[in-house]
Amino acid sequence: MERIIEPRSRARKAANWFKSRHALRLKREGFATWFAGMILMLFSSVSISLAVLGMPTGLGVWVDIILFVAANALLMLLLGFIVSSLLAYLYVPLPRRLAAYVLYTAAQSAIVLYFTELGTIISILFGAAYSLAGLLVGLLFGFVLGLKLPPVAKAALAIASAVLIAAVPAYSDWPAPARQPERVDAAMQDRNEPSLEPAHIDADNPGEHGAYSIKTFSYGSGKDKHRDLFGKDVDVVTDTIDASDYIISWSKLKTMFWGFDQHELPLNGRVWMPEGEGPFPLVMIVHGNHLMEYFSDGGYAYLGELLASRGMIAVSVDANYMNYSVWSSLPNDDMKIRGWLLLKHLQQIQMMSDREDTPFANKVDWEKIALVGHSRGGQAVAIAADADRWFADDTTLDSIRDVGIQSVIAIAPTDKKVDDQSAQLRDINYFTIQGAKDADVNNFYGERQYSRVTFSGEADRFKAQLYLAHANHSQFNTDWGTMDERLPGGLFLNREDLMNPEDQRQVAKVFVSAFLEATLHERVEYKALFQDYRSGLQWLPQTEYVSRYESADFVRIVHFDAYNRLLSQTAYEGMVAGEKEKPKDRDGNTKGTSGMSLQWEEPGAVYELELSAAAASELEKVEEGSLVFSLLNLEWDLVTEESESDEQPSDAGDEASNHNDDPANSAEGAEVPPLPPLPSIEIVLTTDSGEELSVELEQFMSVPEPAYTSFLKMGFLEERIKNNKYRNPVEAVYQTFIIPIELFGPAEGETDEEAEPLAPQDISGIQFRFQSERGKVMLDDIGFLPKGGSYVEYR
Repeated sequence: MERIIEPRSRARKAANWFKSRHALRLKREGFATWFAGMILMLFSSVSISLAVLGMPTGLGVWVDIILFVAANALLMLLLGFIVSSLLAYLYVPLPRRLAAYVLYTAAQSAIVLYFTELGTIISILFGAAYSLAGLLVGLLFGFVLGLKLPPVAKAALAIASAVLIAAVPAYSDWPAPARQPERVDAAMQDRNEPSLEPAHIDADNPGEHGAYSIKTFSYGSGKDKHRDLFGKDVDVVTDTIDASDYIISWSKLKTMFWGFDQHELPLNGRVWMPEGEGPFPLVMIVHGNHLMEYFSDGGYAYLGELLASRGMIAVSVDANYMNYSVWSSLPNDDMKIRGWLLLKHLQQIQMMSDREDTPFANKVDWEKIALVGHSRGGQAVAIAADADRWFADDTTLDSIRDVGIQSVIAIAPTDKKVDDQSAQLRDINYFTIQGAKDADVNNFYGERQYSRVTFSGEADRFKAQLYLAHANHSQFNTDWGTMDERLPGGLFLNREDLMNPEDQRQVAKVFVSAFLEATLHERVEYKALFQDYRSGLQWLPQTEYVSRYESADFVRIVHFDAYNRLLSQTAYEGMVAGEKEKPKDRDGNTKGTSGMSLQWEEPGAVYELELSAAAASELEKVEEGSLVFSLLNLEWDLVTEESESDEQPSDAGDEASNHNDDPANSAEGAEVPPLPPLPSIEIVLTTDSGEELSVELEQFMSVPEPAYTSFLKMGFLEERIKNNKYRNPVEAVYQTFIIPIELFGPAEGETDEEAEPLAPQDISGIQFRFQSERGKVMLDDIGFLPKGGSYVEYR
């Protein structure tokens, strides 16, 4: 007879099995595992808290943390219950709830790190390591607290365990930043101090407050939801503007946060104005891209107050609604719109200056306008200064077409093409500053814009750039903190040797103020600071500086991107390589201009320029002037070439040579090839009669040492995360040398009596004689400044 099994019996057995297995879910748990689970929940809460700080909602930091930590805890408990039950059903012989918490913490931390752009594999490995660390700490303390000991003994043992755990990373050499190369025979290299030093500028410190009292106020819509300064407490109410012709992508979440969309953008600004009759120059300051919910416009008060005290109206523009949010992203074309927004602010101030009932009434000198921008704002100011390239058809801007934008300052700017175009500035003073430890904008993009500033020679204009060895991106803005990456990614950044924030801003104050004093107040004595930064070292903190300069009265002999009518020919002697090349940034992209790359292996190599017949008439105006040239130290190319030749087999081919394994970022403890000696160069001017006058460059200024940077605390990550953004430890930056002709003396073998005074129109050639062992440099912008073109005095 066939046996019939009732469905209810099967279901009852299955239910009983599930019930019995569920009852065994926590069988292997004890006090130590329970405590370890609580520690893992703490680790998970820390992880989500750090993530929340990097993805604010706008409700407030503590509200965000409480909400996300609570949600995370509930999710952890729920998934812990589900996963531990599954493990029980699968007969996994582990403390199942603890295992579930370990898996949850590892997965949650890995997801957080993945969105920090650490990459999939690194995120999984670090997430697992973080979870295992929490497990071990929890088990250790759970075991200690579970011992049958007096409370005092337990406390002592727990404290000792905590000290031991804390001591491991504190006294361990791993992980460590990437090793940086050392210079060969650095201690033995004879580097004499320059015998010709610039005299200190005979002027007051531009980084200190001036004589003017300051009036501060704000203008804006009066409806701001988050800041009373632009809301109910605003001093001057302004109309909104319609940007819908430019912005077509505007998130509804952005509208919810701000209370407006692209049809009603407010014009909000913080103003620092000198007390007095006026009119005063106007300086517009615009921030860059930061987390939208952390407002940026107040971070330049240190500049605004300084400039106002020195007789300039300073305005910090609110462009926070153009910034990135994790929840609402960026509007389209934000680079272009930031420039347009800056122009609309100028237009708004123009309207207010015509009204007697506003603080701007008759206060603005519209022939003296300066634009200052940081990060994306640094590109926006160039776009605004070259407005017709993008906004020629925008009739709403007609009223400010003739505003006199005299000067542009870009602090660590971006330089992305907008509508497939880049700003080209003509007869505008330009200054850009960048830090070598900038982990956000890690390339000196301001140097590209510097190369796109040209002069007609009809106006007294100049351009300059400054590179700081130990400065980063964020510390130029007091609201941005000290990290160049949002949390938790910022925790991976190496802060060793980073400038003190106040010191970094002191550099900005000195150079920004001096530049505007020179270009808006015609304090020409401050130009010396940009021609030779050493003339202002009494005002500056200790760090390494590299600077570049060119003025409208520069008589160019050779620029390697142009036809050079004053140059007849060039010659080499003893060079391994000498060719025109484009310098590259950290990412291996060209900077847009060319220079003459020179490489030698032994002392005695020479690069010579022979001047054309047309040069004599041009050089007549250079009497008592200065020789000028810019030089890049490309020693890192030699190190990478040596490293690649040592590591690769002879038949490796092109594919192997392009693997981008930087020697400084190779495996922990790997040998980094030594750097060659710094170049030692003799500069020789030859005349039609064959006479030679020379100067040892070291007597004037040594070739600067490149700024080598370890971006991350864990060196092995630098070529593995963020698309290899940090793999290259150095970016070669031009240093300009301006050497008065009167400093050239008789060449070796001649006496002062035998040498006749040099008439510049008699100069027939320029020689660069390389006296040090192997090296590689790039030269560009070789020429002369006329008498009065140099503002530096040497002693």
